Amino acid sequence: MALILNTGQNSYKSDLEGLFETLQEQRSELLSMVRDVQLAARLLAVAEARRLSELAGDDPRVAHYLNSSDTILRRAAALEIESEIANIRVPPITKSETLLQGRITDESARATAHVAVTLVDEKGAPVVGVASVETDDSGYFAFILQPAQVDAIGAGRKLTLQVGSASGKLVPVAAQAFTLASGEVKVSETRLQPSELEKLRLRPVQR
Repeated sequence: MALILNTGQNSYKSDLEGLFETLQEQRSELLSMVRDVQLAARLLAVAEARRLSELAGDDPRVAHYLNSSDTILRRAAALEIESEIANIRVPPITKSETLLQGRITDESARATAHVAVTLVDEKGAPVVGVASVETDDSGYFAFILQPAQVDAIGAGRKLTLQVGSASGKLVPVAAQAFTLASGEVKVSETRLQPSELEKLRLRPVQR
């Protein structure tokens, strides 16, 4: 839990940041707890369906419990994605800096962690002066660009994202072209297709 000094104007900013961080941590913990409860409920539903099936195979409650199990599994998967998003920490920037951020995921929005993300132009060439970044456990990445970097790129220049691993690099089919401006916050979400995950030999995060 973050330390809240509460000494007035001098600690206002740090106290606010600390309070927000505490709320984020609590949200992540609660989502994880709810997901665990859902998975436990699914185990109970499956066990009860198996018990009823052994006692009387035509018991209508068997189908009910199995359907409930599938519903619970989908709910747990959605909670997993929410937990990943809750763990994201957006870096602070100044008014003149440009933030390009987003997530690299599979088609079901599960995180693709620890892959290189490179800013490239419409011809696929890496943008000079902008280093690649790596996604975290939530599939989140962030480029923080200074005004001089944005000016060097040029207003109106079409850009996109390249994703890479030890097995290769590619510009995802789902990647959308965009432009950048000084002081802008841009979000670029990219979902990799199964064939792209296979080509890069990547697997979404499994928890």
